[in-house]
Amino acid sequence: MKRILSTKYLLKYRLTIYFGVISILATAIFFTEFRRCIKDVSKSSSGLGPVLTSRGQLTDVLPERTCEPHMTRQVILLTYGRSGSSLTTDIIQHEKQVYTYFEPLHNLAKSYVGKQEKYMKTYKKYLPLTSLPDYLAQAENIVRKLMTCDYHQLPPVASKNPHMRFYDSAPMFHCMRRSTTPQGEAKCLQQGQKTCLKKLIHFLKIIRLTTESVGHLMSNYPCLQVIYLVRDPRGTFMSKKRAFVNISVDTKFEGKKFCQRVDKDIDHALKLLKAHPGRVCIVRYEDIAERPEEMSRKLYTFLHLNFTDDTLRFVFNKTQSGVNNSDIFSTFRANSAEVSYAWRSRMKYQDAALFDEICREVYYKLGYLPVNTLLHLRDRRKPLKFTKNHLL
Repeated sequence: MKRILSTKYLLKYRLTIYFGVISILATAIFFTEFRRCIKDVSKSSSGLGPVLTSRGQLTDVLPERTCEPHMTRQVILLTYGRSGSSLTTDIIQHEKQVYTYFEPLHNLAKSYVGKQEKYMKTYKKYLPLTSLPDYLAQAENIVRKLMTCDYHQLPPVASKNPHMRFYDSAPMFHCMRRSTTPQGEAKCLQQGQKTCLKKLIHFLKIIRLTTESVGHLMSNYPCLQVIYLVRDPRGTFMSKKRAFVNISVDTKFEGKKFCQRVDKDIDHALKLLKAHPGRVCIVRYEDIAERPEEMSRKLYTFLHLNFTDDTLRFVFNKTQSGVNNSDIFSTFRANSAEVSYAWRSRMKYQDAALFDEICREVYYKLGYLPVNTLLHLRDRRKPLKFTKNHLL
């Protein structure tokens, strides 16, 4: 009898241990899967990762929040210096519903020059501004506030930006310059905010941000549209050489620095095209310069704006009026197509060949062609681009 009881209790004891172990393993598996799902969902906040649907299934497509017709819209023109952004800005801001803020990150970028120079001196390597997490965090914060006309909380690095003197923010800029007290400056920002809030579209032209950062913003602002403007890297380089005295004479260094940045931006832009259909477009400056009316109409259609006869006249006067203007910073051109390829008559063939080698991947993704000889470089009848389906 005692033996039977002993066996019974031993079996009960073993079963208790067995079910205890099973319970612990099941709990561990549950929490592992739960944490993985949470991680996947958090990754999706940039608009590029899988998300959890209402049925508990993972999907690669981010469910878009709806942008209602009555809601204020935001537009970011994201590009690089000397890549045709001023002309493109002029075409878009001609629409009266648009409030334009020009290069809001200028001062913020300047505040990091010392850090970049110190890094270069210490490590003999270039430190990309857009690789710095603290810079990107501040930049995204500034852009958020400007997109929503939240001017009273703008940090001084943005509220005292010299590029405010252009377009719609000009009255606010001049008011800030006249003000001698914090109270006066606050009043200037308040007036600028009221003006901004009256417009249906808040438009920012930015050259110091990444497409990845813009993806973070798109996930939280359903009415945000992005125009990613690109230009032949050779044209951008030659334009910078003419416009800025501080550009490096090391062609290989400049080409590698620029095309590495562009290559990353293109990859994220292509992901955003898929994740946010109808909200992102990639445009080549050369296409706008060669076919200004057609491309301006496409931009207006993308932004859901009316392309009027007045807009057409404005675009014509900007790009094909025959009025010559030698100012490199002006956007009025006798023939915008000729201006966009003027670099072909000035660039050395060895420099062009160097860019062709360094920027091969960028060329392919954006539809640009290398040059074979000096005659090929100089002959503007021979195109240096081809069609890509993902371009506007």
